[in-house]
Amino acid sequence: MQKRSSVFPLTIIALLFLILIIAIDLIYFTFKAAPGKVTSNFIASIDTMKVSRDTETRPLSQTEIKEIVQLAGQLNTNYITVDTHWDYPEYMQSWINAIHQAGQHVWFRGHPNQWENQNNANGTMTPAQYLDAERRFIQDHPTFFADGDIFDPCPEPEQGHYWENNYGHSWTSNAPNQVTREFNRFLRDATSVADAAFQQSQITGVTTTIRSINSFFATHTDVLERATIDKFGRITIDSYPELNTFQPEQATKARIDEIKNIYNLWHVPIILGEMGYSNQTNVDDATQQAVLKDEFAALQGLSYLDGVNYWVGPGSTTTGGYTYIIKKEQGHWSYRPAANDIAAFYQKKRNL
Repeated sequence: MQKRSSVFPLTIIALLFLILIIAIDLIYFTFKAAPGKVTSNFIASIDTMKVSRDTETRPLSQTEIKEIVQLAGQLNTNYITVDTHWDYPEYMQSWINAIHQAGQHVWFRGHPNQWENQNNANGTMTPAQYLDAERRFIQDHPTFFADGDIFDPCPEPEQGHYWENNYGHSWTSNAPNQVTREFNRFLRDATSVADAAFQQSQITGVTTTIRSINSFFATHTDVLERATIDKFGRITIDSYPELNTFQPEQATKARIDEIKNIYNLWHVPIILGEMGYSNQTNVDDATQQAVLKDEFAALQGLSYLDGVNYWVGPGSTTTGGYTYIIKKEQGHWSYRPAANDIAAFYQKKRNL
């Protein structure tokens, strides 16, 4: 009897193996983080501006940094911000290391001193100079970034002195105009420059399309361009609509009305780049907790809310606003009562 050749079944096996490899590759590249994409379903963040930025000329010890990061990370977060100016890379590295070692992602919310003339910087930094500084910052510090991090190339870009120094206080009037078009181009270019620099440095998975802006811009479609929102795929606002409101119901209504108004204008996911209470009045623990508990309950139902960065985590009554939920007493940091409500909100949102 003639022996059957084994070539045919081996060919089938090889073909099936090839198909399997292709399928695995497709799955990998479908889910692999790419520039502009957030790897988590919900961004749950605590902001460290009052300690990672305001102490950059008088740095905290590594022990205290780790203590702060540990407390922030226990609030069911997946992100902790680093707000250090780019001019202090060694201090920034201390915060980055502590956050990554704690299993958290870094949300970068810094910029050069000269952009807002901070820490005795002077002169007017142009958008072109800013983009050059941004490119150099990324290329000079590739080890700062990890897969899943967020790099906001220019948080609160409207605060740059360039706009008012060159075009006056009312540069957003009669928009769209030459200045607002330049402003929007700068927003988009900052993301393009970051993406190119990360690609050149072989850094993947860093989100570059989160740009915190004042809610004024988000509510004025004549100032903020659709092309900018389309590039980002989302809108990120710094939001403090409660003003001097002390009643939970009134504060919550102001917050939800603002967010819904912005969503109805743009119909894209919304991230609260800054949210905290109270930003204007030194409220007691009970008032803060009552307001935030009510606000978080209402925010829970917003399906298009993709993230919240609580501003600020560690702070005090003398370090800008009164929103802090981590306080320092007798040399150690501890929670204010509202921290429990933030943790509960983040846990629910991240489990959806």
